[in-house]
Amino acid sequence: MPEVIVLQHQALVGPGTLPELVAERQWTWRLCRLDCGDPLPQYQQPGQILVVLGGTMGVGDRDDPAFGWMPAELALIRARLEAQAPVLGLCLGAQMLAHVAGGAVEPLTQGDPPQALPEVGCGAVQWLPAAAEEPALAGFHACEPAFFWHGDRCRLPAHAVLLASSLACREQAFRMGPCAWGLQFHAEITPALARSWVEAAPDFVKRAHGAGGVDRVLADLEAWGERIQARNRLLLGRLLDALAATAPQA
Repeated sequence: MPEVIVLQHQALVGPGTLPELVAERQWTWRLCRLDCGDPLPQYQQPGQILVVLGGTMGVGDRDDPAFGWMPAELALIRARLEAQAPVLGLCLGAQMLAHVAGGAVEPLTQGDPPQALPEVGCGAVQWLPAAAEEPALAGFHACEPAFFWHGDRCRLPAHAVLLASSLACREQAFRMGPCAWGLQFHAEITPALARSWVEAAPDFVKRAHGAGGVDRVLADLEAWGERIQARNRLLLGRLLDALAATAPQA
């Protein structure tokens, strides 16, 4: 039976719909609160799927003592990637995956001239031609609704397969080898979780959208939040099933 190990970095950035998806499949799951001192899981166990959540810290903070768990977490992700053991990275988790694979993480810039500007709120991801070759993505629309919350972007290594982009950020979904997927957008999000982020970090929202940004993002969540959750719940379930099929068994 697969076991899903979820690495969480902050109290506010929780697993969203992941527990429900795992329970529906009658799998087991374990939450590791790295910010609370929980130990990292062993490098590789039969049937184990590693899911790395987001956070307001970044890969560039890996040497900051405030995030003393990050170097060991990056080493774990690298080891699993090299062993072709299943990994799914969400937002910061995707950036960590790109970093250990030889890519880069840098501030997201937008506009002309370019300026550092986060991508925040409801929007759309566009699936690229390579996505048509992925069984886990069969049947999705060319554009799907998503929720964004990030100020950095990935620069992927050459061997990564880019699968989806948004208007603001080219690297929204990618695969590395048969067992590692990264999503820059938040496929785990629920409307309630998204609203809690907006309420906790209004200045971050205003950086992206100006003085009226909070009201705008909350209104978009009211209009689109349930559809975003439904479509991304389907996507996340498909990816978990695909990773379970590749997980080494005892």
